[in-house]
Amino acid sequence: CLALVARRHYRLGHGIGRSGDLGEVQPKAAGSSLMNKLTNCLVLDVIRFMGVKTSAGCFVVPMATGMSLVLCMLTLKQERPDSKFVLWSRIDQKACFKCIITAG
Repeated sequence: CLALVARRHYRLGHGIGRSGDLGEVQPKAAGSSLMNKLTNCLVLDVIRFMGVKTSAGCFVVPMATGMSLVLCMLTLKQERPDSKFVLWSRIDQKACFKCIITAG
C-alpha cells in the first residue's frame, strides 16, 4: 500500500507548508518545495504574459488533502443539508477525520 501511495504522488508526498509557513522550503520535501517554487514562477510568467506587467510576485496556495476535502464536503452539505453520514473508503490520515468534523 505504501509503495502505491509513493508511486501515485511521484514520491513527493511530504508536502509543503508543514512548518506553518507555506513559503518556507521543507527539508524533508525537497521535491515538493522545488515544484512549489517552479509553479509560482510559471504562474507569475503567465500573469505577466496576460498583460499584468507590473506584477512583482505571486504565490500559488496549495490545496492540501484536508482543505480540499472540507471545501468539497461543505459544498455537498449545501446540496444535501439533511445528510448525516460520510462513507469513507480509506482513512489513514488524521486529515480525513479532521475534514469531516470541520465540515460539520
